[in-house]
Amino acid sequence: MARDRSSAPRIVSPESFRRITLAALAAQVLIVMSGAAVRLTGSGLGCSDWPRCEEDRFIAPLEFNPMIEFVNRLVSFVVIATVVLAVWGALRRIPYRRDLLDLVWWIAGFTALQIVLGAITVMTHLWPPIVMSHFLFSMVLIWIAVILHHRSTVDADPRPAPPRATSELSRRLVSWLPWLGALLLFTGTVVTGSGPHGGDENVERLGFYVPTVARIHAVNAIVFCSVLVLALLAIHRNPGAQRLLQAGTWALAATVAQGAIGYYQYFNGVPAASVFLHVVGSMAVWGTTVWFVLEHRRHERSAPTSDLESAPSPAVAAGGP
Repeated sequence: MARDRSSAPRIVSPESFRRITLAALAAQVLIVMSGAAVRLTGSGLGCSDWPRCEEDRFIAPLEFNPMIEFVNRLVSFVVIATVVLAVWGALRRIPYRRDLLDLVWWIAGFTALQIVLGAITVMTHLWPPIVMSHFLFSMVLIWIAVILHHRSTVDADPRPAPPRATSELSRRLVSWLPWLGALLLFTGTVVTGSGPHGGDENVERLGFYVPTVARIHAVNAIVFCSVLVLALLAIHRNPGAQRLLQAGTWALAATVAQGAIGYYQYFNGVPAASVFLHVVGSMAVWGTTVWFVLEHRRHERSAPTSDLESAPSPAVAAGGP
């Protein structure tokens, strides 16, 4: 008697799970972009209550600022949906890997905290330290999502493990990148919290002098870029480093483009469109840097992915904060 297919267990292949992790990562990027749109259009208080838009209504009125803020809230449901899908996929994945499920739970936990922080952001009327924390939480989520996608991608790659293509110098330089990148993100939020585009024309701003904090941020960017270049030069001397060099080149290209956008916006009155591109660029720099660090660790181990069943912590996996 033929087995009823409707009762058969649903199995998720490594390739399918890789697509799920990519969707989860894309959702995290999308929510940051929609949040940037809220801030740059002055729609941060378009909905003054949470979870309702206003005390007497859940859906925003058909007005520009309230609808921009409300759409950003709707995007959060996309994020939640991809997280739920990732949990389901990790549980059904064959072969099952505990480290992937652990990373999914990390994303789920931080997503829940991010939702709470979003509510606090509205309730505190866009107080800059809370807005900064809201953005940095998103960067943590992107960091973990990149780790998750990288692990699932490497596992689905039929090619053998790469040869060791690292040196002690490159290992030290690459180990600094996540810390310098995190500092770069933080100093960037300080500049943003001190300048225009606070999400509403009446919100409080940080009391720092914008040119001073912008210069500190620029120096941080130059140091980050210099360490990245030195790491690539150290790797370039080793054989079998093409894939690793490619990952590092993408990180360098994102950093240079981000620096160009930063200088443009600074010397042109900080137009909103350039700030939006700068937000997108920050995610590109952060994501490609984490990917480069992970690729470096993969070359450093020179071991098949099947041996990585027990790397539980995303902090250890990315070699950073």
